[in-house]
This record gives sequence, structure tokens and C-alpha cells, in this order.
Amino acid sequence: MPKPEIGPPGNSDKRQLRGNVMVSRITACVVFGAAALALGGCASNLDDAQMAEATGSDFQMGLIEGYKKLADMEAAEADWQDARVFADRVLAVAGGADVMPESPSARALPADSKLAVEIAQARLDTIMEGGGREKAGKATAMAQVGFDCWLQELEENIQPGDIANCKAMFEEGANAAEEALRPKPAPKPKPKPKPIDMGPWEIYFDWNSAAITAAAQQEINKAYTSFGKVKGSMLGVSGHADTSGTKGNNMKISEMRAKAVYEVFTLDLLVPEDRVSMTATGEEGLAIKTPDNTREVLNRRVVVTLTK
Repeated sequence: MPKPEIGPPGNSDKRQLRGNVMVSRITACVVFGAAALALGGCASNLDDAQMAEATGSDFQMGLIEGYKKLADMEAAEADWQDARVFADRVLAVAGGADVMPESPSARALPADSKLAVEIAQARLDTIMEGGGREKAGKATAMAQVGFDCWLQELEENIQPGDIANCKAMFEEGANAAEEALRPKPAPKPKPKPKPIDMGPWEIYFDWNSAAITAAAQQEINKAYTSFGKVKGSMLGVSGHADTSGTKGNNMKISEMRAKAVYEVFTLDLLVPEDRVSMTATGEEGLAIKTPDNTREVLNRRVVVTLTK
């Protein structure tokens, strides 16, 4: 049976190959009357099939169009028996019938083709059971039409090219349907936003100094970033000193350190003044307990807190 890419049917070599096969098929029609009348009777449903509208689901429309083409191709070769079979399938689908793929047992298939056909039938059954008609109608229809075409050509077993083309039609449809039915991987969950760093941030100073170092600026920037992410939040700036020097001097240096950080927030980073509080504790509230008059870098600090 020629397919669109094979070229027009009707060459003498091909008809000669079909000769013996067609004698029995034509005879099947002739027994009902004169040869001409019988041939006309066998082809009588072709016109009805060609006039049938491709309506319904994608699957139904695909079957109607596919079986129409097969009926036309068989009729063009004077294979009235198979033309009638495919035309009947067109009319059945158009009439709302549930037309299943042809059973391989209905055809006399070459022994060496049966395993491949069984595998193909199992694939087609799986596609149907998996919702192929509804979820991949066009592809499933192509697979069914290609399967029936393949069985018909295997039974004739006179045109290897047509056998291959019909099998390829089945494979194309089955592959597309299987791909459409394959479970899609679950979408990757959106990455959870990183939790906002709520501090506290500790900013350290050199001995007897309130100068903002590069490392201190980095900590201030971290606090500022978090402040911008928390709506309505407040910044707290608390200055500290170690125990070296007098308590009065330590209170003064802790105030200077707190003010230095406060001004970075309010003057450099433009945080509203009413959103930043400032305190100083001198040498009270030590991070590291030390004797009096002891230098300790971890005590020379400003602690920045963030509150909602």
C-alpha cells in the first residue's frame, strides 16, 4: 500500500505483484453477482467515507482522517477488500463508535513479524489505558492508524517499503503519545528566602579610639541591610569600653564610639534619626570579664541591635 512519500500507485510491476492476492479478493466480491457489480458494491462505501466529516475529539478526527487516507490508497490499488475495511472504520468513528485497533489475530501475519507486532500492540494498549485518547489524541490516532496499516501490509507481505512506512507511522505516533503521557517531573520548589539576619552586630575599635575601621564599616552595612528588610524596625546603638583608664574616660570614649556609629547610620546611610537610638555604658556590661585597668579589644565595641 503506497504512502504519500512512495509516489503514485498503479505501476505495472506493483500490480503484477498484487495479482495473485487480488484474485481471491475480487472473487470474494464477484460471488454476490457480476464482476462489475461486485466491484462497485465493494467500493460503494468509499464515497460515504470520503464525505464523512472529521468531527469530535482530536483522537476521533485523527482516526477519521487517517483511515480515509488508507481507504483511498487501497482503492487506488484496486484492493477493494482492505479499502472497504478502512472505509467502514471511517464511518464507524464518524458515527460515534469506539473503534479499537485491529487485532493481530485477524490477520495472517508472517511468523517473523509476530514478536514485533506483539510488542507494538502492548505499547498501544498501554497508551490507550494511560489516557492517550484524551491526553494525546492526535498522536494516539496516528499510532492506531499506523498499527492497522502495518498489519494490513504485513499480511500482504509484498511491499517491504510500505511495511516499513506503516511501521514508521506507528512508531512516530506511539513515541509522541508516550512522551505526552510521561509524568512530568515535579517543579522544583522555590528556594526559601534566606532568613533575615537580626543581629546583634558587634563593631570593634582600637584602644582609646572611636574611628570607624573598614571591618567596622562592614558590620554597620550588614545591620543597615537587615534594617531595610524589616518594615518598621528600629536600630539600637550601644557604646562600650574596656577597663583601661578611668571610669570617666571610659564613659566618654564609649559615648564617642556610639556617636560615631550613630552618625554613619543617620548621616551617611540616611536612616531617620527617630529610627536609631543611642546609649553608652562605659566599662559596664563587659563582653569579657577582666580586672581593672586591662586592655581588651572585645570590650572596646559598639553593639548594634535590630528590633521590630
